[in-house]
Amino acid sequence: MRAIISWRACAILVLSLLAAPQIASAHGRLKSSSPSAGAHLGTSPRELKLEFSEVPDLAFSRVKLLGPGGREITLGSLAYTAQSRRTLVAAIPGQLRAGTYVVQWQLAGDDGHPIRGNFEFVVAPGAMGTVSDTVGRGAAPAMMPMADSGADSMAMHHDPASMPEGNGFGAESPAYVVVRWVQFIALLLVIGTISFRQFVLSFLRRKEDPDSPMLDLAEARAARVGHLAVAALVVTLVARLIAQSYAMHGAADVWNATLSAQMIKNTVWGHGWLLQLAGVIVGGLGFHLADRACRARGTHSTAPVRPSYGWSLATVGALLLAFSAAFSGHASAAPKLQVLAVIADGLHVLGASSWLGSLALVLLAGLPAAACLPEAERGPMVAELINAFSPVALMSAGVATATGVFAAWLHVGAIPNLWGTRYGITLLVKLTVLGVVALTGFYNWRTVKPRLGTDAATHHLVRSARVEVTVAIIVLLVTAILVASPTSMDATM
Repeated sequence: MRAIISWRACAILVLSLLAAPQIASAHGRLKSSSPSAGAHLGTSPRELKLEFSEVPDLAFSRVKLLGPGGREITLGSLAYTAQSRRTLVAAIPGQLRAGTYVVQWQLAGDDGHPIRGNFEFVVAPGAMGTVSDTVGRGAAPAMMPMADSGADSMAMHHDPASMPEGNGFGAESPAYVVVRWVQFIALLLVIGTISFRQFVLSFLRRKEDPDSPMLDLAEARAARVGHLAVAALVVTLVARLIAQSYAMHGAADVWNATLSAQMIKNTVWGHGWLLQLAGVIVGGLGFHLADRACRARGTHSTAPVRPSYGWSLATVGALLLAFSAAFSGHASAAPKLQVLAVIADGLHVLGASSWLGSLALVLLAGLPAAACLPEAERGPMVAELINAFSPVALMSAGVATATGVFAAWLHVGAIPNLWGTRYGITLLVKLTVLGVVALTGFYNWRTVKPRLGTDAATHHLVRSARVEVTVAIIVLLVTAILVASPTSMDATM
């Protein structure tokens, strides 16, 4: 059975990486423009050209031109230049007036975060091709195509929408942070359920009675927890799509199905969203079958049914979910070693969730099942349960630590960036809170675990483990903030 799971785990990992779109080298940034930033022009420009460090997708690229007084100028449809798909061009249909102009642009990063910027240029008084220049040379003012406009000034390459500013339900908004936080908690429980059943309970079944009613009860409770966690992921899946649509397209086009479909089809974030959808479907079906088999075994104890098929499906779903996070986070836009970054991110999710998620399942499924045993058997069974959990926790924590160090090296860059950038400071906060989790776990391992065997020791363990899980939930909140912050490498580029 374990060999089958290992084979499927490797197959899913390979397929996930092969199916993933090619990952670009970094967040897109503006390399040059015409007019250039800060330029003072003696001739009115007839078009805007913006060259980026990566190929922007037209469906998610926007350029606005604001004239003197902040009024928006009508631009022609965005298009690639004949020379390069990294350069966008938009025609300025009419003459401009003398004054200061602001160009605002937006494109989507590979991790799904909208990337925005702006620059200014000045059209000098008396410049060739301006409104006053044309009038001064005898042209009829009534026939001139005026570039300044009001209500019709927002025509773009798709349905008009104001350029989102990242507030409201944007990618870095508190509401979106809460959505990601719930998603991370649910993901931790899904993977923790798999780890608890496939490693902790499997070890106990080999050591104890394979048909132990206590282990059956713990497995049944675990299946229900996994089922509920997948249901929570369904809610966050929908909420993330709405939030991402708001961040990319603005409030006017949140419910535009065509734009949302383009976003899912054409961005790495969208492919990660689809991978999560697949994980939710496969994992949900697996937990449903496992839960149903557990209920059947409880009803027909004379003919036990092992829900291995359901648990195998749930395991595959959990692997899909673990690696889906990499395609909507910083790993997909890593400045170097992108494939390794995606693999490390998936392993980090698996390691952290196996460590802290299986601990949560010990509290939610293992200890309640052990509490149903006679008093004389309760303490020893709790000790056996923790003995089976400890190796899983130590190995998982090691994987999470190693991959976390790799990700920090990849995204932070120089050590001063830890306290000199927003990303680095948030990462330090995460590490500090995570240190509390590690110290609590070390205390449980060195002090509480050796005393297990009595009800008093079990109560002590429950209190300490609850603290560890609670602090872990705070770590997930900090992580939900961290993944929306520009990395230190981006900030220093």
